[in-house]
Amino acid sequence: MASPSVLVNETAGIVSITINRPETRNSLNSETITLLTEAFDAVAKNPLARCAILSGAGTEAFCAGADIAELVHNPAPSARRAFFESIASLIEKINLCPIPVVARVHGFALAGGCGLAAACDITLAADDAIFALPEVGVGLAAMVVMAPLSRIVQKKALTHMVMTGERISAQRALEIGLVTAVHAKGSLDIETELLCKKLIKQGPKAIAASKQALLDVTEREYLPLLHELADRSALLSLGAEATEGLTAFTQKREPSWRKA
Repeated sequence: MASPSVLVNETAGIVSITINRPETRNSLNSETITLLTEAFDAVAKNPLARCAILSGAGTEAFCAGADIAELVHNPAPSARRAFFESIASLIEKINLCPIPVVARVHGFALAGGCGLAAACDITLAADDAIFALPEVGVGLAAMVVMAPLSRIVQKKALTHMVMTGERISAQRALEIGLVTAVHAKGSLDIETELLCKKLIKQGPKAIAASKQALLDVTEREYLPLLHELADRSALLSLGAEATEGLTAFTQKREPSWRKA
C-alpha cells in the first residue's frame, strides 16, 4: 500500500505537516494539495495545536512546485482553473491559520514550493536550499505565488526571479527577505524544534491576534487600520491571557496559559 502524499504528526502542541512525495521532489498534484489543505483546516480547529511545521520528505527537496505531468494530462480549462485555484486556497489556509506556521526548507523550493515557503509565517532554510520561480521557462508565470512573495520580498529582487527564472541560494534568499534564517543542513531540525518550543511558550491568543494584525497591516489602508489596531490592543490587554501574562511578568515567573 502506497504511503499518503501528506504526513501529519502532532507532539506536545507542535504539528508537523510533511509533503511526502520525495520521488517527485515533493511536487504538488491535486491529491497532495487537497491533503495539505485538509491538514491546515484540521490544525486551525485543533485547540491543542500551538505551532505547525511544513516540510518536505527526503533529502532532495522541500517542494518542487506543481506536478507538471498532471498539468499536461489535464489540459481542459476547467481542470487548469481548479488546479491553480486550489493552490491559492492552500496559501490562504496557511495565512489564516491562527497558529504560527514555520517552513523548514531544504534542497529545492521551486515555483509553488517557493510560494509555500513564502506563505509561512517564519521560513528557516538549510544552507543547501535553492529557491527559484522557473515558470517562465515553460511558458507560465508565477501568478499565484507572486501574491505571498510580493508581501515579503524586495520588489526588484522578486522581479528578477519572476522574469529570469534563475535559482538563488539560501543566503541570497535571506538577503532579499524570502527566508528568516539560514542554518547548516545538519542543524536545521534542531533549530526548527528550538524555534517552535519558543513559539509555544507565548500566549496563544496573543499569537493569533498578532498574526491577524500582520496580515491586515499588509492588506488594508494604513491610517484607519492604525486606530483599529489600537482598539484591538486594548481589548486583548483586558483578556484573561494578557492578565495572566502581565501578572506573571510582575511576579517574575513563567506564565501559565491554562489559567487564562
